[in-house]
Amino acid sequence: MAEAFRNKATPGKVPTLKSGISHDRPITDGTKLQVLGDLCVGCSYCLMACKDDALIVEGLCEVIDSNCTNCLRCLLWCPTGALVYA
Repeated sequence: MAEAFRNKATPGKVPTLKSGISHDRPITDGTKLQVLGDLCVGCSYCLMACKDDALIVEGLCEVIDSNCTNCLRCLLWCPTGALVYA
């Protein structure tokens, strides 16, 4: 579903981003990507940016931890700052 959404989404194609530099990733044990429900507006920009199908947006964004590769694309594209490492 995410691939179909990415291909038809209003904002258009998400450009290829250079990401994954080791110093950009969290280095503290136990940190993981989380959604701040108060800030998430369900815009789906994160879903369009994620190439790993690690997010679901049904009203609010939800992270699928087992698919997340910490590429940071979703953090770059979230317009409200709702995605954080905590």
